[in-house]
Amino acid sequence: MKTTWLLLTSVLWLHADLLSPVCKPLPVMAATTITAHTKTEGQLVTLHKFPYPYQAMLTIASDCDGMTLRKFLLIHRFLNTREKTPMGKGLELDIADSFFFFVGTDRQGACDYDGTKWQDQMSYFDRLSTTDVKDGAAIASFTRMGWIDSLHSFGDFTMASPWVTLFQRYMAKAAVQALKENKLSYSVWINHGNESNVDNFGNPESHYQKGDLIRSHFYVTDLIVPTGVHYVWSRRDSEFGLQNELYPIVLRDGRKVWGFYRYTDDGYTKEGALTWNWNPRRLSAQLSRKHLAMIEKNHLYSIVAQHLGGNQAEIPIPKDGIASLALLAHEYQRGNILVTRTSRLLRYNELQQSLRFAISKGANHRIMIRILYAENLVAGVFQPTMDDLRGITFYTPDPDHTTVVLDGHEISERELVRNSADESGKKSISIRWWPSHVTDDTPPAIHEQKAAQGPPMPFTHHAPNRWMWSEDPL
Repeated sequence: MKTTWLLLTSVLWLHADLLSPVCKPLPVMAATTITAHTKTEGQLVTLHKFPYPYQAMLTIASDCDGMTLRKFLLIHRFLNTREKTPMGKGLELDIADSFFFFVGTDRQGACDYDGTKWQDQMSYFDRLSTTDVKDGAAIASFTRMGWIDSLHSFGDFTMASPWVTLFQRYMAKAAVQALKENKLSYSVWINHGNESNVDNFGNPESHYQKGDLIRSHFYVTDLIVPTGVHYVWSRRDSEFGLQNELYPIVLRDGRKVWGFYRYTDDGYTKEGALTWNWNPRRLSAQLSRKHLAMIEKNHLYSIVAQHLGGNQAEIPIPKDGIASLALLAHEYQRGNILVTRTSRLLRYNELQQSLRFAISKGANHRIMIRILYAENLVAGVFQPTMDDLRGITFYTPDPDHTTVVLDGHEISERELVRNSADESGKKSISIRWWPSHVTDDTPPAIHEQKAAQGPPMPFTHHAPNRWMWSEDPL
């Protein structure tokens, strides 16, 4: 009865706001500037684009569509740890995922080889309930471990008819309350699905996204942005690597966020069809040697969109995809491409372009780099923290006699790394990058929860999920 009421209410309100003004992109602000108190040192001390010694930076931003607890543990034990897994020895990569709070889809069939229905894919709450917690404890644990760092909207509300939605604003309130109770915060919001997902926001060309529309019954940005959402994905892109992944947006309620690009497709065919490539079956083409060499040569960022749990197979990533991930891990271990979670790449990208610092001579001819502040069109002027500055690297003629000052205090030696010359012949000093975490700290109860789901049920349908290959309104 409740579901019927939701359907009727949602149809009435779903398309009442089509003539509202769209959200507007802001002009991009100038790159980092340097204020030099001493001309010579100011000319010699410059900001390196990426943390030493890396020449490029890459993340896999995976949408959680079709993810189950079984697949999540299998995939991330392989990606993030050094343990032996059914997919091979763990790759020790810092790759995080996303999650749903709710599932309100009418998609038919199963999302896993054991017969798990789409309505039972991994989610914080049980389907549309705001009181029955399903995978909430696991999601909170994975977040604290660094295996989840993004919200994939509030849930999977994709319906066969795009004119119907089961989403309601009270669900967003329940989700935000769950964040507060668990002391969780996510800086990354990734829009999801077709026009039924009216809680989406951030695309100035969209006619259905109502999450930032104040007079809409699906208005949510007043609830979710204050929890820490700072980066929003809302549009496709066919470029594997970019000089800058960020563009500023003013939402329709006046809030400012960063939009970011993701490599989602390979453009259009001659017939005008979009060639989406964000299924694990296309992972080897996404992470090809050619692509990886290109971003390294041109010093680019890359955010690769995927649905790592989107296949129903017992091993959801095919062998050629596993080999490509191993190749990526090799490039990371060689110091060529820094592989990190989406939130860290975006924060580094923002700070590297926003940082303002001054150069001066200290006692005994020491070079002093003083971090003044950061400034950009979204966050305004702010004082960066140590975590904000992770990986920031300055070229300096004498790293051994260079200090870095933050908030009036010299950064401690344990947080600094003095580097030998790179391929440019320049030496540098870095603020230490995030420490590696390569163990599975999942509580035993969560592994027991997965085991309690019982043995696999007969399920023989292994056809591709066509919805991942068809055109998406985003």
